[in-house]
Amino acid sequence: MKPTPLALLLIVGSWSTAAPIPEKIQEQHGVLLDGKIYMAGGFDSTDTQTSRAYRYDPKRNAWERIADLPAPRHHMPLVVLNDTLYAIGGLQGDRRFDAVATMWVYRVDANRWEARALLPAARGASATGVVNGKIVVVGGFGANYKLLDSITVYDPATNHWTNHAPIPTVRDHLTAEVVNGTLYAIGGRPLDPAKNYDVVEAYDLATDRWTTKASMPSKRGGLGSAVVGGKIHTFGGETRSSVFANHEVYDPARDTWSVAEPMPTARHGLAVVAIDDRIYVIGGGPKAGSGQTNVVEVWR
Repeated sequence: MKPTPLALLLIVGSWSTAAPIPEKIQEQHGVLLDGKIYMAGGFDSTDTQTSRAYRYDPKRNAWERIADLPAPRHHMPLVVLNDTLYAIGGLQGDRRFDAVATMWVYRVDANRWEARALLPAARGASATGVVNGKIVVVGGFGANYKLLDSITVYDPATNHWTNHAPIPTVRDHLTAEVVNGTLYAIGGRPLDPAKNYDVVEAYDLATDRWTTKASMPSKRGGLGSAVVGGKIHTFGGETRSSVFANHEVYDPARDTWSVAEPMPTARHGLAVVAIDDRIYVIGGGPKAGSGQTNVVEVWR
């Protein structure tokens, strides 16, 4: 039987704003490295895919542009492992979205991107996490918009990918986080934003097994997430005609959900990055489909 979520109102926490991104952008991802937020790719204000990348310094509350990606990308997850930033797969194209198998790393010291081993298959609109020193990639779609059930795991020691147990609920536009060595795949959709999921499935790399967890209070795809204090905060998402301001929090230790203060600006395709007890919710689309914002809101 599917577990039932517990929805409670979180009393603590409040929203504020930070310096906006230098441009309006959506379908980009963000990640924390050495105390700074990095963001790359997406769609710019003209609904055109971009190769531009940015870095945000929370101490100065300021953004700066860094080296462009080797090629334009959107729906491309970023992840940090061993103090190295990885940009994994993603999509290319302004109207028809083609999945790619590229993987790049960003060299902070040289301000440049370098290629690493290709993914076993092209994959975009996926989600990633780090488990036991390896990068785990789940969900997304590949060539000809085919949803991918297999997950793939990268070992930086060998610069090699291996495929693992398929995800039970095949989906794209999901989010994923790792807590205590377990990866949680949350929400998403089967390509169609009218068919969003509330499903949560947990993956154990050591046993190569999936288990079903308590569902989200709402069905959402195109959402973002971050971990604070061992809890997974999820934000935003879209349907075919509207966007979500939802802020819902999952406690893996109790397998329960709570409802927190919604985002001031509803949106999808946003970057979400946690720094200590603050969560930066960056850019995204304030309406379903195309359309971007440069707003940065901070929950604490």
